[in-house]
Order: sequence, then C-alpha cells, then structure tokens
Amino acid sequence: MAEILKRSEVPVADTWNTDDLFESIEAWEAAYAKADEMAASIGSWQGKLSDRDNLLSALKAVTEAELLLGRIYSYASRNHDVDSGNPTFQALTARAHSLYVQFSMQSAFIRPELLAADSAYLESLANDPDFADYSMHLDDMLRSRAHTLSAEMEQLVAMTGEMSSGANNIYGMLSTVDMKFPTIKNEDGEKVQITQSGFVPLMMSQKKKVRRAAFEGYYNTLKSFENTIAATYQTSVKGDVFYSRAGKFGSSLEASLFPDNIPVSLYDNLINAVHNHLDGLNRLVKINARLNGIKKPSMTDVYVTPKLGFDIELPFREAYDLMTDCLSVLGEDYQAVLRRAVNERWIDPYENEGKRSGAYSAGTYGVHPYVLLNYKPNLDSLLTIAHEMGHSLHTYLSDANQPASKAGYSLFVAEVASTVNEVLVILELMERHPEGEAFLLYTLLDGFRTTVFRQTMFAEFERESHRMAESGKPLTAQALNEAYAALNAKYYAAIEQPELIACEWMRIPHFYRAFYVYKYATGFSAAMAIASKIREEGAPMVAKYKQFLSAGGSLYPLDALKLADVDMTTGEPVERALAEFEKLLDRYEKVTSDMK
Repeated sequence: MAEILKRSEVPVADTWNTDDLFESIEAWEAAYAKADEMAASIGSWQGKLSDRDNLLSALKAVTEAELLLGRIYSYASRNHDVDSGNPTFQALTARAHSLYVQFSMQSAFIRPELLAADSAYLESLANDPDFADYSMHLDDMLRSRAHTLSAEMEQLVAMTGEMSSGANNIYGMLSTVDMKFPTIKNEDGEKVQITQSGFVPLMMSQKKKVRRAAFEGYYNTLKSFENTIAATYQTSVKGDVFYSRAGKFGSSLEASLFPDNIPVSLYDNLINAVHNHLDGLNRLVKINARLNGIKKPSMTDVYVTPKLGFDIELPFREAYDLMTDCLSVLGEDYQAVLRRAVNERWIDPYENEGKRSGAYSAGTYGVHPYVLLNYKPNLDSLLTIAHEMGHSLHTYLSDANQPASKAGYSLFVAEVASTVNEVLVILELMERHPEGEAFLLYTLLDGFRTTVFRQTMFAEFERESHRMAESGKPLTAQALNEAYAALNAKYYAAIEQPELIACEWMRIPHFYRAFYVYKYATGFSAAMAIASKIREEGAPMVAKYKQFLSAGGSLYPLDALKLADVDMTTGEPVERALAEFEKLLDRYEKVTSDMK
C-alpha cells in the first residue's frame, strides 16, 4: 500500500494552483477587507429601489461584491479541503463563511422590496436593455408575485426558517451519532461494527451470510427507532405542506418545482415512464444474480457486483489523457480546455493526509473551475475524472459565455454534462476493449438502476407521503412502512422481498430535502438522450450540446435543454433513455450468456 503523504510533502506539480485566486494570504486579507466594506455599504440602497437608476446601481454593487466573495470563499475552501488540519485555513474558511452570512443579511432587503413594487415597474425593467444581465432575476420576481404575502407575513414566515431545519438536524444526529449498530463478521471472519458508511460495502460482500447479517442488523436497528424517525419525517413533510400553502401553491410538489419553472406533469411523466420499464429492471437484477451464482435473488443481493474480470489500471496522467481522447467526439476545442485544466493545475488529483474524501468540481466566476479528486488506478476513478470534468467544462463554458448574474445553472441540469462524459467514455472504451464489454455494460446499466429506477422510486415515495399529509392522513411508522414496501414490491416484483425492506425509507437523508432526487433521474435520462444523439449525429448535435453548456442560467432549465434538442416537457427523452437501457440490457444478457 502506497504511503499517504502529508500535504507539505505533495509535489507542487500534483496540486491545484490557488494562486490563480490570490497570490498570498496577504492578498486574501486585503480582498476580505474590501469585501467587508462592500457588504456593509449594500444597505445604503434600502428603500431606494423604486428608482430605476438606484436599482441598477444596487444590482451592480451586489454582483461586484458576490464576485469578490466568491474568490474569497473559494481560496479559503480549496486550501482547507486539501489540508483540513491546517489552523490557518480553518480560520480563513470560518471567516469567509461569516462574511457571506453578513452579506446575505445586508442584501436581504432587495427581494422583498422588489416583490412589493408595482408589476408595471418590474415589467418595464425586464424589457430594459440596461437590465439585460438581470432579466432572469426580474422574471423570477414577476413569477413569484402570485405566491408572495404581505411584507409582515413574509417576515413572519421567514422567522420560521431555523425551525424548518429541525427535522433534518434531528434525523442527522439520530442516524449518525446516537444510533448504534451491531457487530457482525465480515467476509474474512473478522468482527466489524455496522456503520452508516460501512453498510453498503458489507452488502456488496460475495458471501450471502455476511449480506444477510448486515441487512438484518442494520434494518432491525432502524426499526427499533421507527416511531421516532416517522415522527421526525412527518414534521419535515408538514413543514413542506405549510410553506406550500403559505406560498399559495396547489401542493408541496408544485411549490418545490416552481423555482426551476418545472411543471408537475414532468414529475408524473417520469414516474409513469419508469413504470413501463420495470420488467427490464427485474431482468437486470436476475442476470446479475445468475452471474453471482444466486438462484433466487433477494433485495439482500442487489448490491453485489459480478466478478467480470476487467479493470483499467493507469497512472493519473495516462488515465486523464485516455479520458480526453475518448471525448474526441466533442471536438478539439472541448479537448483543448481539458488539456488546459491538467496543464494549468486546475486539478488536485491525489489523496493526502487531511484531504477531503470523494471528488467535486467547484466553479469560481472569473477564474476557472477547481477539481478535487482522490485518484486510484482503476476504472471507477477514470470515470470519476470524466464526471468531474463534465461539471467543469459546463461551468467553464457557462462562465465564458454569460455574465456573472446568469452563469450559475440549476441542479436540474447540473448532472447532465457529467453523465454525458461518463457515458461517452464508457461507450468508447467498449469499442477499444472488447474483453471488458461485459463489465462496462454492467457499469452503465448499474447507473440506470441506481440513478433512474432507484431515484424515481424515491421520488414516487415522496409524492405519496406528501399526498398523505396534504389529505390529513397521519404519517405513522406503519403507514410509511406499508407505502414503501408496496413501492419496492412494484419496482422489484420478481425479487424476494424481506419484510425489513419496508424500513429502507428510514435510511434516506435526501427525504428531508423534499422533491430533489428526481433531478438525478431526469438528468441521467437527458444525458443518455444527448450522448446517443452525439454518437448518431456527430458535429451538428455536438454544436447544439455546446449551446446548452454555454447557456448557464440565462434560461430556465427546460429551455436550456431544448438547445441540446432535448424536450423534457414530453416523455420522449426519458423513453429514449429507457429504450437505450433495454438495448444495452439485451447486449449484456447476450455477452454474459455463457458465464456461470
């Protein structure tokens, strides 16, 4: 096992270059002092926004402050994330966060003041060329007016903000701190305690005895807290219902979709489309079970990866170059930015002591994205590079083509570019490595299982639980268990259903941030549609795709995706993606027919 270096021992060439943000801590301190003054001055515009020129000046001042704050926070966070034990960067990060909070408080008057303004005034601004950079903000204001209360009532609702996070905080403390799981024997016969992070690795064991022990130990523990968790979740759902009704929406779902301008029909269409392909999901699980030597698959078996004997083990730079080469279909200009990223040290590739786990891409307008990795020489890490660079190129092109006020894009589209990259790389690797076809197909199909089918099932559970609350039905542990068990039996009809699977909803923290997991399913579906069209149509489709990447937040998400020839208001992209799933599944079944 390679020794994990201290941050000070990592060669500079293998680190990201935060000097692109600030050349020194002294420069950061000077910027901090300036941003502090800028934040304090924002309040001077309060009560003056009914004047066009004052409003324009205020919006420009806010944008300028946000840009500087972005650099300040990025410098502190990027350095802290690779050296979390460093007290200097701990302090800088805390101060940057505090300054953000101060700025948010100082500028909080702008939205309610504009919402209270005359509609004709806002409409005139939306059509004013001088306000072109802020047209999306103004349109949001106009859309929001129908859901805005009096100033006094809005202030009262805002005061409930801290209470609204209570259920999530309670669940977090209960599930990660107070809840103690039993000890079982792992694959090597060693005693290990089940933990939240260690549960899935145990469920991936090749030994059924280990999987069953982990399954029963984990879910029996959850079940012992079922009434507390149900009461906590009910509180969260009732909060969603309260805010939707206070905002004069027809349902919690409608309220949640409103910021992205998404119709409820899209959510319902996703669920209906996935229902039409559940036979394929069950076929996939049964093929995997056969490859794993399991005759009667159960929900305890779905995490087990078939041993298909393929991997790609390359040093980071070779893996990066392979990924770049696999994306040649996106054009030389796209590849040129990928090369810049690695040559100009936008990326921090290797693990070191005190470095944050996982991977991410973080944008800073006016600089470039930064990419954190913890690279290992395997296919999973190679695909992680492709994924994070997809995010990075989306951010890069958005920032290059949009003003700061329109560069940020919605979570609804955030996973599209990253998934397009992954899919294109996998499909290209299949052509280059026929010996790895089975494993690469498994990887892609498992993405469908976990991202489209599983997240849609979660989305359906959220819809059901909120409908229950909105109709006055109590969300007891029994009611929630029954609802979840029925859904799981619908999605995995051909798979054995252990009674304890009814408790799975209790382990999903995403449910405390309602109605966002569906975006993973729609994003994956849109990405599959785009990737297949790119491979079929070539350059013309690539040009459309880059228009989408360059749109940033200048359009609502559905309108941005239409630039890439993907109309999510119809069921076509999801159906196209699921049809691709069926084709890949047929291919997977054929390729693995002689195995086990």
